[in-house]
This record gives sequence, structure tokens and C-alpha cells, in this order.
Amino acid sequence: MASSWTTVSGNLNATPVLLVVGLLTFCIVRYLRSPWRKLPPGPRGLPFLGNIRELSDSRWLTSSAPKETYGEIMYLSVIGQPIMVLNSQRVAADLLDRRARIYSSRPRLILASEIYTGGVDIALAYHNDIWRRMRRAVHEGLSASAVKRYNPIQAKEAAILALDLLANGSEWNTSLRRHSASLIMSTVYDTPTITPGDPVGYEPVKKINDHGVRMQRILMPGSSWVEIFPWMKKIPSRFAKWKRLGEYWFARDTELFQGLLGKVKNDISHGIENETLGATLLKQQDRSELSDLEIAWLGGTMFVAGADTTSISLGWWLFAMLLNPDAQKRAQAELDAVVGRDRVPTFSDLPRLPYIRAMVKETLRWRPALPFALPHSTTEDDWYEGMFIPKGTVCIPNIKPCNLDPAIYGDDAALFVPERHLDAEGALKPGHADTKEEGHVAYGFGRRICVGRHMANDTMAIAMATALWAAEFHRAKDEHGVDLPLDPDDYVDNHAIQRPVPFKCNTVLRFPEALDLLAEERDRQG
Repeated sequence: MASSWTTVSGNLNATPVLLVVGLLTFCIVRYLRSPWRKLPPGPRGLPFLGNIRELSDSRWLTSSAPKETYGEIMYLSVIGQPIMVLNSQRVAADLLDRRARIYSSRPRLILASEIYTGGVDIALAYHNDIWRRMRRAVHEGLSASAVKRYNPIQAKEAAILALDLLANGSEWNTSLRRHSASLIMSTVYDTPTITPGDPVGYEPVKKINDHGVRMQRILMPGSSWVEIFPWMKKIPSRFAKWKRLGEYWFARDTELFQGLLGKVKNDISHGIENETLGATLLKQQDRSELSDLEIAWLGGTMFVAGADTTSISLGWWLFAMLLNPDAQKRAQAELDAVVGRDRVPTFSDLPRLPYIRAMVKETLRWRPALPFALPHSTTEDDWYEGMFIPKGTVCIPNIKPCNLDPAIYGDDAALFVPERHLDAEGALKPGHADTKEEGHVAYGFGRRICVGRHMANDTMAIAMATALWAAEFHRAKDEHGVDLPLDPDDYVDNHAIQRPVPFKCNTVLRFPEALDLLAEERDRQG
């Protein structure tokens, strides 16, 4: 009897030990088999906050250091949110282009996408039916062939820009911003040209730009607690000032965008010919199945996405002209040979101006206005080259180091060299396979690639051609006649956009007849 009790007692005493051993074995096996052990490499983060410091340091992120230290994919985590920074064209194209089915959504942006823009901002919208319909509609209106209808207004604005730079070269930033705003307002809404110094024309532009500034601010990492604690969205508006503010601005911006589209609607109803993007969207409304609200926001988003980036890119081009006078001279020699001096450049000249077109490519490669493309998000788990990519991972294409990769662009990748886009005969050569023939990845990847890229390429090409045909751009000098310093690595950085710091530029008329010819072009196209 005693022996039986001892055996039973021993078995009972052993049970907790067996349970612990079993639990430990289960945990160890699960850990060893967990795909989370196969995450891409990345820096160690802070407790709870994770890698918020690294993510907020855009100058470090866009340098060569992350790729050199962690490789083509760097893993970060912010308060448990997995984030991948894609540091090479190869990896970004493999994932975002070739696996677009699961890499085309956006991360959840409660404040920016759901509250401030009501889910109808195409740049921020999730990969859903609304986004697909909006994307399809705007793609038809801004395809490579469709944008040719805007060539006359682009030529007119290029002439006005050249005249403005010649008259006010020291105010080049104002001239470039006016040019981009006037062009996009005209092509989207058929508004009158915004002339230099016109405060009335700038009124709606200022409101749209204010919208863009608000969006940049709330898209900054850590800008709102609701992104960290999504349950906060359920807080009633009367108890959440941040929510009331977002709802207020969504209503105000909707009123602004619908008001701008009102003129286009009025033209259509009265049978007035209108070839703007807004008119195209309205005429195709039955087929696209877009609501008036979605069309209004689509037009407004096109302005926000295009105006600032175009003016910044032209600012970097002007900076490059001062920094590389030989490139400026080569472009002007090409213009003199093809165009001459008895007329201004036209779009029919561009096929015979490969160096000008190479300048467009090189400007966007050398100094993209957006150092990062807007983030993508995975819709399911994935594996890539032995690394685990969890569902819901935020994927950030690191545009700047992709564009400056010596393995693709050579040892002089950090320099402005338009010739890299030309073959031995001086003709444009095909771009790298992963760049969609652009020669750079400034327009992004996959189904989220910039829909306005054809418009932007045409705008920049005719603006550069017209300005260089009419003017020379020189570095300003100090009181001793020495060139003022120019540092391409010294730029204004707000994380989302990188623009050149203010610099001085001396603009000189190349030949007297240019002024009258530009004025004739401005008036003829008007």
C-alpha cells in the first residue's frame, strides 16, 4: 500500500515538471520555426518605440549608409509596425512591380486618408474599388497620347517662364512656382493664365497649396496618436479637437475642389469646347462610375501632386545649370543647330533635342523632389530571397539612393551628367530595365507609379528648351568677383520633399530678338 502511494505521489510530483518541459519544448520549436526569425536585417530600436529615430532621420535614410550597413532591404519597426526600406532598384522592382498584386495598397493612414481626405485622395487611397476606378479614369486622361492636347498651354507657359526669368532672375523660385501652378490650373480647370505678380490668380492656388502643406505635416511619422492607437478614431468629434479639425478641412477642401470644377461643368453644359482633364473626367463619368465628389478630389489631388514637385525639379535643374556650365553650353549648341534663333522651340523639335530630353531624365535622377516614394503596404505574407515579409508591412521605396547607385549609373553617379542617358551617336538610349525607360525611378513603382509622369516630362522638356534658347544662367559673384559657393548636398529637407536652398542666379539674354519672339509665342498660344 505504501509503495503504491509512493508511486502515485512520485507521478504527481513529476507532472508539473513534464508540463514545464513540454511547454518549453513547444515554445522552442515554435520559435525555431517562426518566420519572424527570418526578417530582413536592420538596426536595433528603442524599447516600445522601436526605430522611430532612424525613420525620422531622412538625411541618414537617403544616404548610402543604410544599404552599405544592412543591404538592399532594411527592416525597421515602430511601435510594432513592421517597415521595410527598399534601397535598390532591383529589389523595389522585384517586389512593387513584379509582385504588384500584394504590394499595391497603402498603409492605413487614419488622419490623412480617412479623415482629412475622406478616403477619396487617390495618392493615399487603399487598393480598393474606389482607387481602381479613379486610377483608370485619370490614366486615360493623362496617357502619353492624351497629354499632347496640353502642348499649346505648356508652350505658352514656357514662354512666360523664360520672360519672367529674364526680367526677374533673382526671383527664380517665385517664377517657377507661378509657372507650375498656372500650367496645372489651366490643364485641369481651364482657368486664365496666372500672370507674374497677379494676386487674384494666386488665391485658389494658395488654398490648394495650404492643403498640400497640411497633408505633408500630418503625414510626418509620429504626427498623430491615432495612427498608433487606432481605437481613438471612435472618439466622438466633440471630444477630439484633432478629429474635428480634420472633418472641417475635408469639408472646406471639398468645397474648394468642387468650386473649381464648377466652371468646367458650366462650359460643358453650354456646349463650350473644353479639353481639360476636369472636362475629360466629367465627360467619362458614366463609364468611370465616379461620383462628383471623387472627380473633384481627383482634380485637386493632381494639382497637389504635380505643382510643387515640378517647380522643385526645375529649381534643381537651374541649380545644375549654374554648377555645370558645360552642360548648359552643350544644350544651347543643340538648340542653335536644331531651332536657330528666328523662332522659339516647339514640341515638334523635341525628338531632335536628345540632350534636352536627357537633361530632364538626369535632373529627376540626380535630385528627385521626393526622396521617398509614398509607402506601399503588403496585403499578405510573402518571402523574398529567404527573408520573411509579414502581411501589413509598410514598404518605403528609397528613391534617392536608388537613383544614385554606382552599380547602375557608374562611379560618377553622384554628379549631374546628362550624357549618361545618350548612346555613342548622341541619341537617347533605353533606360535601365527597372525604370520603365525613364532612366530613373523618381516616379515610383508598380501600380502606384505617378500617373502624371508623361505630363511632367513634356512640361520640363519644353520649359528647359525655351529657357536655354533665350537665356544664359550664371552663378552670382561676391564683391571680389568670386563665384558664390553652391553645394548640391545642402538642401531644404522636410522629410517628404527636398528642395534646393535659396541661391542667387544671374540671367542674361542670349540675343535681343528673343524677347519679341517669346512675347509673340505667349500671345499666339493665348
